[in-house]
Amino acid sequence: MKIILTIITFFLSTTYLISSDTDITISNVKVMKRNKPSCDRLGNVYDACQWMLKFKINNNTENDLISFCSVIKVNKKKYKLCGNKAKKKFHTKANNSTVVLTNLSELINYDNEKPKPIVSFISLNGKF
Repeated sequence: MKIILTIITFFLSTTYLISSDTDITISNVKVMKRNKPSCDRLGNVYDACQWMLKFKINNNTENDLISFCSVIKVNKKKYKLCGNKAKKKFHTKANNSTVVLTNLSELINYDNEKPKPIVSFISLNGKF
């Protein structure tokens, strides 16, 4: 019973994160290869084997999300993931959501040959 409860808790924590004020939520967290079929067939041609982090930012307010900052944990190390309207990254209109695709190889120099990283969101902040 404890094992099942632990697995369910882990799944929910990696799939859905709500900020303390519930204005912003993160959902559909997925770690994947940039282009898995090409990576399997050809190897790392045109950076097809790079590890990517895909997630969805949900803005639950009446205001546009101007900037976003989060702390993510990748295999026991913590990294800051931030963006703003000027970078055209993470900008989300009121009561809308944005799907974000982040390259872990560029962000934290994660090696393509390493196994699939375990990624979780630790904190979540936004400015409106």
